[in-house]
Amino acid sequence: MMRMIDSRSMRLAFVASLAALCASCSSLGAFDPGNIISAGAATQAPPGAPTGEVQEVDCPQIEVLDGTAAVRVGGQSNDSVRYQFDIANTARECHVQGNQFGIKVGVAGHLLIGPAGAPGAYSAQLRIVVRRDSDNKPQLSKVYKIEANTAGGSEAPFQFVSEPLMLPYEHKWADQDYTILVGFDTGRAGEAPKPRHRKHPN
Repeated sequence: MMRMIDSRSMRLAFVASLAALCASCSSLGAFDPGNIISAGAATQAPPGAPTGEVQEVDCPQIEVLDGTAAVRVGGQSNDSVRYQFDIANTARECHVQGNQFGIKVGVAGHLLIGPAGAPGAYSAQLRIVVRRDSDNKPQLSKVYKIEANTAGGSEAPFQFVSEPLMLPYEHKWADQDYTILVGFDTGRAGEAPKPRHRKHPN
């Protein structure tokens, strides 16, 4: 990402960061919050299960809510922006725990200081929704506070990992039943758009 050193380059960096969001939001390559988040199936023997019996779960996919991949504070023009948070990468990890399974969700991105802003510590509200795909209704919805400090500069990274979000374990193919939605909160609590990606068959 271009480092911003004046108002002109700042404007270019905001445009570049917004353009890059859709291409990077589902990538796991640069996301490494303590090596505890990964993609795909996860396994765990539930309490009391016979030796050798392992329960599996295919972790639901992550989508970034339309229009919530970035949040900026300030006016409408680039020159009046004070600061902006954007999402660069997401990840998830699932574990079976008895008759439930837990999903840890990871989100990484950047805080950018705009032409009208000043270096320092800022925060934003990140919403995580787990949608039940059979009726497109939220199974759960939580808001978290994301913080970053540029420490005198114009850009700083942030990384966030949620606590396990618990859901009923019905069968291995949880990715057929649920979708994880993330985005900066815009006041549309629990809003869950229709699925945009075809899921693989059981």
